Amino acid sequence: MEKILDTAYTIALVNLRNRYGSGGISAGSTHFSELWTRDSSFASWGCLAVGDVQMVKGNLALLLKHTSPAGHVPLRLGQKHFWLRYLGFNGNTYPRFKEDKYVSEATDSNSLLMISFAEYIKKTQDKSFALYHLSKLQSIIDWNFSTDKDGDLLMEEGPYAGWADSLKKNGHVLYTNILHCKAVQAFSEICDFLGANQKKKHYVELAAKIKHRINTVFWNGRYYSDWVNHQRRDYFSTDGNLLAILFDIASLGQAARIQHFIHYVGLDKGFCIGTNYPKYDNKHVFPLFFMIHLHDYHNGLQWLWLGCLDAVVKHRMGLKKEAIETLEKLAEKIIEYNGIYEVYHEGKPVKRTFYKSETGFAWSSGLFIWACRQVAEATLPTSEEVKS
Repeated sequence: MEKILDTAYTIALVNLRNRYGSGGISAGSTHFSELWTRDSSFASWGCLAVGDVQMVKGNLALLLKHTSPAGHVPLRLGQKHFWLRYLGFNGNTYPRFKEDKYVSEATDSNSLLMISFAEYIKKTQDKSFALYHLSKLQSIIDWNFSTDKDGDLLMEEGPYAGWADSLKKNGHVLYTNILHCKAVQAFSEICDFLGANQKKKHYVELAAKIKHRINTVFWNGRYYSDWVNHQRRDYFSTDGNLLAILFDIASLGQAARIQHFIHYVGLDKGFCIGTNYPKYDNKHVFPLFFMIHLHDYHNGLQWLWLGCLDAVVKHRMGLKKEAIETLEKLAEKIIEYNGIYEVYHEGKPVKRTFYKSETGFAWSSGLFIWACRQVAEATLPTSEEVKS
């Protein structure tokens, strides 16, 4: 099976490096060929794992340059209207802060950039870069807290604001707040690196309080509920639950309960872990997605990046055999289609009348590389072996 991982790893590295450019790490090769903060931030975990630190630095610098005066990191840098890009029209580049349904401001960009920035600093010890951007980083973490309208330290958001932007989650959303907690911790680490001890202490304490609030508000005894707005929505959302384990927000006991629930409801039956359980009611899905037969986009389709998180989480929990098996199933799929696609249906890249899965998907490519390094300690091929 080692050969399978090596082959898939090489494919993923080619996919990832093909997304490098002067405009940062683009999300994909066709309709997602612009710089998306979310995609490039997760992809950067793989870049750092293989030592492509200058690409990560350039990506961070570009996003920081376009961060608003109030400290809001753009959702993406690209055309003002995404649908024009999807139809193949090229236009001027703008920082876009609202999601593309024009309803809500994106809420995960700030946290993901902060987490990536801290990982870059850990890898490079680049003190001058950290010092140069410290005031901007402060404004970014302050923006996160500006969304907390009820003063409970948790971020609040409107519909479609997170990565699952076909869903009307609103209020306190698990995925967003797990990232928020990690981002506050990441900022404290940057402050520590720069010797800002009082600031570090303040944000360490805030991160601990946010962790406590998450466990108070979202934990339902079996897993973390998906979102809370007037009432707790007890859907199981894979993203936030796996990230809670990865970032040590969940205790060992909670992590074990989450893994038991995943297996009990069969979310791990296919080649890749599912997005949620049970299916979201139709009222929670963006109506237009029914018209274009994409209502299952974040409600049943398979996303390889979640499978990568699943493998690493299992590995860290001591489930070594299960982690390798999870990674190998992903590797087999990558080899089967000789590439990494955005989203899959019943094990095949999505291909429907109005939508085709993006090819050369940087987000999943980067996380597969990162997962291989975490779980299997895959060896980076030489530049002669991997041609971008």
